[in-house]
Amino acid sequence: MTTHTNGDREAALARVAEEERRLGRTLMNRIFTVIGPTRPFVAFYRVFGPIADRALQRLTGGSVFARLYGFPVLVLTTIGAKSGARRASPLMYVRDGDDFVVVGTNFGTERHPAWTGNLRKTPNAEVEVFGAAFEVTAERVSDADFERLWPAFTKVYAGYADYRERLTHREVRMFRLRVQSGRPL
Repeated sequence: MTTHTNGDREAALARVAEEERRLGRTLMNRIFTVIGPTRPFVAFYRVFGPIADRALQRLTGGSVFARLYGFPVLVLTTIGAKSGARRASPLMYVRDGDDFVVVGTNFGTERHPAWTGNLRKTPNAEVEVFGAAFEVTAERVSDADFERLWPAFTKVYAGYADYRERLTHREVRMFRLRVQSGRPL
């Protein structure tokens, strides 16, 4: 990704904030809130959801995708820890100032999502959200920030609480994605 000016970054972040304000409850949002935490849905969505989500995100630049689901969603592109290949993962997020924050529940399954291992090995990544692209640097949040930010995730999607309850053998990894530069797509 090309480095851009702070003006580009600020304009792109302002556009994202405007799109976030437009999000609201949708039919899909209500459906996901009810069936999303269920084990049958998780089994189905873990296979087919990321494929459909990535395609819809890329085709619509994120705006239609987020409005359809009613959740703030970004596509995080990391470098595979083992393969070295670029890996794109659609994720719900919350904002903390200019930073994007993502959490690796992996639907409450006992394995960490691959993107969290990728960020641990290579913290430099890219984010696409609402028609803007950002270079980001990832860092694990402190325990205090985890506890402060966790309620924001369950407010966005109550299913996160169910996922966390299922996790008995591992911690939940939460990452702050610090925006380095940004630009419109």
